[in-house]
Amino acid sequence: MPVAPEFESWTEAPAPDELRLIPIGGLGEFGMNALVVHSARSLFLVDCGQLFPSDDQPGIDSIVPDFAYLEPFADRLQAVLLTHGHEDHIGALPYFLRRWPVPVYGTTFTLGLLEGKLREHGLDTGLLRPVKDYGRVKVGNGEIEAEWIPVTHSIPDACALVLHTPQGVLVHSGDFKLDPEPMDGRHTGMERLKALGDAGVRLLMADSTNVGRPGRSPSESVCREGLEAAFEQTKGRLFVTTFSSNIHRLQMLIDLAYEFRRRVVLLGRSIDRNLTLARSLKKLSLPDDILIDAKDAQLFDKDELLVLCTGSQGEPMSGLARLLRREVKGLPMESGDRLVVSARAIPGNEVSISRMLDAAERLGAETSNEALGPVHASGHGSREELADLMRAVRPEQMVPVHGTYRNLRAHGALAASLGWLPERISLLDGGLCLRLFKDGSVDMPGAVPVGKCFVHEGVDHMVDARVVQDRLILQEDGVVFVTLLVDPDTRELAATPTILSRGFVMLSDDEAYAELLAGVARKAYQEAPAEVRNNGEALRDTLRLALRRIIRKTTQSRPLVIPVILEAPVG
Repeated sequence: MPVAPEFESWTEAPAPDELRLIPIGGLGEFGMNALVVHSARSLFLVDCGQLFPSDDQPGIDSIVPDFAYLEPFADRLQAVLLTHGHEDHIGALPYFLRRWPVPVYGTTFTLGLLEGKLREHGLDTGLLRPVKDYGRVKVGNGEIEAEWIPVTHSIPDACALVLHTPQGVLVHSGDFKLDPEPMDGRHTGMERLKALGDAGVRLLMADSTNVGRPGRSPSESVCREGLEAAFEQTKGRLFVTTFSSNIHRLQMLIDLAYEFRRRVVLLGRSIDRNLTLARSLKKLSLPDDILIDAKDAQLFDKDELLVLCTGSQGEPMSGLARLLRREVKGLPMESGDRLVVSARAIPGNEVSISRMLDAAERLGAETSNEALGPVHASGHGSREELADLMRAVRPEQMVPVHGTYRNLRAHGALAASLGWLPERISLLDGGLCLRLFKDGSVDMPGAVPVGKCFVHEGVDHMVDARVVQDRLILQEDGVVFVTLLVDPDTRELAATPTILSRGFVMLSDDEAYAELLAGVARKAYQEAPAEVRNNGEALRDTLRLALRRIIRKTTQSRPLVIPVILEAPVG
């Protein structure tokens, strides 16, 4: 997609007949879902999610949207509306609510997950406003009314959002699939969506995650076949890792454990917390005495244990990672045991998952699922389900959301194949504003400032992106220190510059190469104008640039270069 022009008047409030839709995260990427809905009288967010860091973002715990667009309108923000409780839709709220303590609306399980997060951050949970399936809430001053329609997904209580606005009815699918046999009997509200389509829908924003998959996503119920086979074929301990929010999958596994007379050990804080929440809301049932503590596992035979653990994405601090490092006493993984990963790999986590499986194999566990059958079913609808949603809603304007730009384009192509004309399909990207007007017109005036904010737990402010880049450079190419000793009176060099490196591979003759770098530093200093020599930051920039240039030319590497300027002692 060509770079969008800047929306020059984005800091001005919308006109009376104008409604702005601005994705500040979640488009062009998987994760960090957040949509700004802004009119002359209303301003709120749909979802407020985080993005998990990749290997090229060392030392970062999570990534949240840059809320720069909201700053000029800080006193007008009214609410956050949530579609469901996955981290990529609620994970940024602790950071957002610290700045904008506004009401947050969502279904009970969604808010239950959020409440735990807010307590951990010491934030007010009194902002949470529960809604029921098909419930309606007037947002802000009542100009816009929101409606929650149940959808099936890989987490309880997921919903599509319908916004009844002066510019028409907008439908936001959230994450969804059309599961004909949902584990909890809670079906996607297609009848309501069809009724909205019959009455007229101005715009549909629809999940694009699985647009590349033909047909339909299998029902969650098909996982029972593969998981049951795992119980039948495992003579030792059965370890299963899945998303801790997939309560339906966990219920299936607990039911199978009861049938096969295995006790259940929970490993991982989130899986324990989420099961406790689900039980309190009567969304999960447990047979008496089926749960045991990890320290009591050694009291049971190997074939009497099922271990449910976090870590399906290879997270280093998860319950599964601790098992693989032999940190859980009395619960070793060994020959005869089996590890089942009952989850999909989130894009970017493939290497971590591969390492995890390899570690389990080294301990003797079986990790192949080939002889089992399906052990995972996606929570996102495939192409036919996306087509069904479009046919039901029949919007005037189609807007693909959630996923990489390739996903969005493929979803747009699907809409075109179903009869939507190009002018009725809007492909957005992060920050690109879509405007709807009361007269039926639509335009895209340009992009607003968007970006990513990096979170390091224990630090009370966001981490600058340059810090992340420096960490990556240190990890890849190391660091070179150049120290200059300067006469405080004459401002001339009092000694030859010294070179010290760590993690940087020099040329074959390290001593000669250090002399080369020292000579470059000396020349750069001597040729610098007086105003640069007398300005510490400007001088460091000059030295840094000169050394980077020669290092890149001679070694093809880009280490972090840190100039240190010291004054020679007097006398």
